[in-house]
Amino acid sequence: MSGVRRLFGRALAILAISNVTPYLAVAGPPYLGPGPAASTGIAGELRVDSWNIAAVGLKALLPEFSATYPNIHATIHMSGAQLQARFMLSLAAGVGAPDVTQLQFPEVARYAATGRLTDLTEVAQRYWKDFPEHVWKDCMHEGRIYAIPWDIGPCGVFYKRDIFERYGIDPGKIETWEDYLAAGQRLLQASGGKTRMFIHPTGFQDVMFEMLLRQRGGQIFDEAGRIAVNSSESLEVLQLLKRFVEAGTTANIQFWSQPFFGSFSTDTVATYPMAAWFGGFLQDYAPGTSGNWGVFPLPAFSPGGVRTSSYGGSAVVIPDQCVLKDAAWSFLEFMICRPASQLAHYQNFNLFPAMTTVYGDSFFDEPLVFYGGQAVRRFFTQNVERIPVMHHTQDWLETRLYVRQSLGKWAGRGMGDGAGFLADLEARLARRLDREIAPGSLSQAAP
Repeated sequence: MSGVRRLFGRALAILAISNVTPYLAVAGPPYLGPGPAASTGIAGELRVDSWNIAAVGLKALLPEFSATYPNIHATIHMSGAQLQARFMLSLAAGVGAPDVTQLQFPEVARYAATGRLTDLTEVAQRYWKDFPEHVWKDCMHEGRIYAIPWDIGPCGVFYKRDIFERYGIDPGKIETWEDYLAAGQRLLQASGGKTRMFIHPTGFQDVMFEMLLRQRGGQIFDEAGRIAVNSSESLEVLQLLKRFVEAGTTANIQFWSQPFFGSFSTDTVATYPMAAWFGGFLQDYAPGTSGNWGVFPLPAFSPGGVRTSSYGGSAVVIPDQCVLKDAAWSFLEFMICRPASQLAHYQNFNLFPAMTTVYGDSFFDEPLVFYGGQAVRRFFTQNVERIPVMHHTQDWLETRLYVRQSLGKWAGRGMGDGAGFLADLEARLARRLDREIAPGSLSQAAP
């Protein structure tokens, strides 16, 4: 991983030499379709990079897109984990980038900071009301829009109905994390230590830390990009995680490992606080458990508090080196900004739509057999607008890895003084990233 970071660093160093002014159309205003009548003058060959089911989703809509834009030929390239690394290198080189590509939400800022993405502000503004504020924040850099939201990851708690019924646990009565902890302790005792409440590997605590910090309204960076991790919100999250671990309610199982997937079909784990996309993994890896699943809101930190968060999701960008920007925008607009397309991506490939205007479709109200008849799609739409904003910066990937390593070391030392850990993490991040510490830091408030 360090080698990849060095390559990114070199790429950014090269980009810093030049001053590129982003633009949208090669000649004239950008096309603002879609519509067959207006598309006759737009033509060209497009290369589009995407990953796994997202790429398959784009391919599924290609026949309809081609019928609407007969003069645009788009080829979808399905790339793996190195897609974003290759894209950064192509931006640095000034050649070789696709015409359209997918990026993870937290990574958009890093690519936008290069100055090598097309500024989409003027054409994106017409869709501003169609997407919630928190996703637009992930698509912006210095007040300009460089990406269009695609799918998002609203969170909830997936649970096994048979385990809850066996031990008399009512998910409707789990309103706070305190309630959740008590239910976990009850499970642990009643099952003779066989069943844990959720998976929380000590080496990957950043997953729950980030999800809960966002829910609590905390930040790692403030809106100005200063280090803001040493806060009362962060401390509250750390203390909560420590209580879960010390109570024995967590399973120290590595995410995405064989034991992780195997736990879907056994009694070892009762719940999975995760994003909407997690349901696809359950159906793929544990089809025999159909009917045994349900979902309830994330417990609140206090009664009446926010009961949702977000984890994951992606956006789509056009690199500035694309010479067919009108055609690229037509593709992006058709595939991502069209309600019918967003709905199709969800119906066929479980990509939860970022576009809130599709939530009125009756598809969301269908009872799902896999979830015991629960309308889980509707469930995940209910609090999307309440998801707190999380400020991501161009060094978010490095920060996430560093936070993960630091939390792992903290766990290895017995999960001691959380306040001291946060003060140390704050100082180390400030030095490592050469960023200022935000006003209001707990270390600044200390006498």
